[in-house]
Amino acid sequence: MFYLIYLMFLLWWYLLIGSIFLTLAIPAVLGSSGYFLVLYLGAYLRASGQALGLRTPGQAVPIAQPGLDPPAYLHYLSGPAGRDLQQVARLSWQGMKLEGRKANDKVKGRWFGYGTGKYRKAVGFFLSAGLWLGSALTAFVLGIAVVGAVILWGTLFVLAKALLYTLRGIDAGLSAIRRIRLSCPVCHQPMAYPAYECPTCAVKHHNVRPGRYGVLRRICRCGTKMPTLLLLGSHRMSAFCPHPNCGTPLAEGAGTAREVVVPMLGATTSGKTRMMLALSAALVDGDPLPGLSASPADDATKKKIDQLQQALRSKGGTDKTLAGDAMRAYSFNLDGRGGVKRLMHIFDPPGERLNESARLHELRFMRMAHSFVFIVDPLAIPDVWNSLDSTAQQANQQYRSAQPPDFIFSQVLQNLEGMGVQPGKKAIAVAVTKSDLTDGIPICAELGDGGNDVVRDWLNDRAGMDNMVRAITKAFGDVRYFHTTARFTDGDVDDNVRALLLWTLGRYGVN
Repeated sequence: MFYLIYLMFLLWWYLLIGSIFLTLAIPAVLGSSGYFLVLYLGAYLRASGQALGLRTPGQAVPIAQPGLDPPAYLHYLSGPAGRDLQQVARLSWQGMKLEGRKANDKVKGRWFGYGTGKYRKAVGFFLSAGLWLGSALTAFVLGIAVVGAVILWGTLFVLAKALLYTLRGIDAGLSAIRRIRLSCPVCHQPMAYPAYECPTCAVKHHNVRPGRYGVLRRICRCGTKMPTLLLLGSHRMSAFCPHPNCGTPLAEGAGTAREVVVPMLGATTSGKTRMMLALSAALVDGDPLPGLSASPADDATKKKIDQLQQALRSKGGTDKTLAGDAMRAYSFNLDGRGGVKRLMHIFDPPGERLNESARLHELRFMRMAHSFVFIVDPLAIPDVWNSLDSTAQQANQQYRSAQPPDFIFSQVLQNLEGMGVQPGKKAIAVAVTKSDLTDGIPICAELGDGGNDVVRDWLNDRAGMDNMVRAITKAFGDVRYFHTTARFTDGDVDDNVRALLLWTLGRYGVN
């Protein structure tokens, strides 16, 4: 009976002690796990501050310096964000391992040391359980945080990509609606977007459109912020041709105005360069249309026009067009009412180049033209030349083209078709020029100041160019004939040259 009472007492005692330990153990484990959770999260926050340079800058991921091409900093979401996440993870792991090791050493030293009683060991056991539970909770919480950070980074990356392609689409769409196409005035290659020069350090940036190096702004290696789109103001920077081995400076505001490309076609000594000068004078000084003003679009055009005009004043003529000169357009900015803008390129290729099929690649600008100007030298027409006596022929020999206009036109037409140009969709102005030299020639008397019908009929019926007239009418969709002189003085250009200019501009919607 005694032993039974003793056993019941021991059972009661251990149940009481066990319940007390369990009652204390659960709060102890939960409290210690919460403490260790806070401890680990503190290590994570300190690591994040170190990785992002908010504290202990030496632990931050170094900002990747831009290379030579392109000389710009990467957008944060295109690389630096991923490196920062990796650095946060590395430093967090190191910090939490250190905190866990320190906490474990303290628990062992205080609660499991030599001579420690059973009750202290029980408390140490509970604290150790709290340590492991806190570690597990920390791993769970940080796992959620890491997944959330990756999802956030991925979402921002996708949104940034969507934004940049939307901006690119809007920019390209506006250019397409306004029918703006960019081309180089020297290499004649089309371009999607110019290269731009940093306004601070003058380094050239190719393809500044939204991408890896910025969405709304690109940061040059010198720290200057550059707009990435025309609608954001990139046209205010100095633009250059982006094609290799070119890099030609483009007109001011390139990409904001529709291009007007006008090639001058004709034989050597036919008067193409004089006509180009007369057209430029009518544009810049002649006030061709009410509310329309024009100016050279770049320094190269202004310099070359001044040189040619000086040659006219001093020598009475211009030198033969060289191949190098022909490769660059004479460019003019046209500003009209209502903010209407055009960028006009006039090309003056050498006459001998027009019938060299092997070098057609040098005349790529022909593909971009919607309207052409064909110069007819009346002195090169056999019927006109043969009507002159020997004295008149000797006097005019230096002004006469070596090849007749019908031969030149046949070569031009053949080469245009060989380049893939469809003349039936193009317009051509045919200018019978040198009226100042042919005024006294009887066969040319019928021309007078005649307009389209008179000039066409004269070429067809009187000058023996009926085959050429038929070929022009058949090949081109829109044809107009003019009788002009390319002689002009300051501010005084032949009225028919003005009429030719207005008709040509009208083919591009400038009226």
